[in-house]
Amino acid sequence: MRIKNNDLTHWFIRDHNQLPASYLKSCQKFFKELSDKQQAASNKPRALIQKNLHKPGTRVKNRFNRKV
Repeated sequence: MRIKNNDLTHWFIRDHNQLPASYLKSCQKFFKELSDKQQAASNKPRALIQKNLHKPGTRVKNRFNRKV
């Protein structure tokens, strides 16, 4: 069976016993990398977002959060 590169269709529609071992290995590697990237994105610190917010009680001159 010929499966095009980067095609995940067969992973979802065919029984895994019918698929080539190299295809199964490459799909598992892709899904692992995808989950690793997703976990890394969710673990990023939100310091950039919190840094841009002004603190209560601090006067802010304009929308660029310049202190007076």
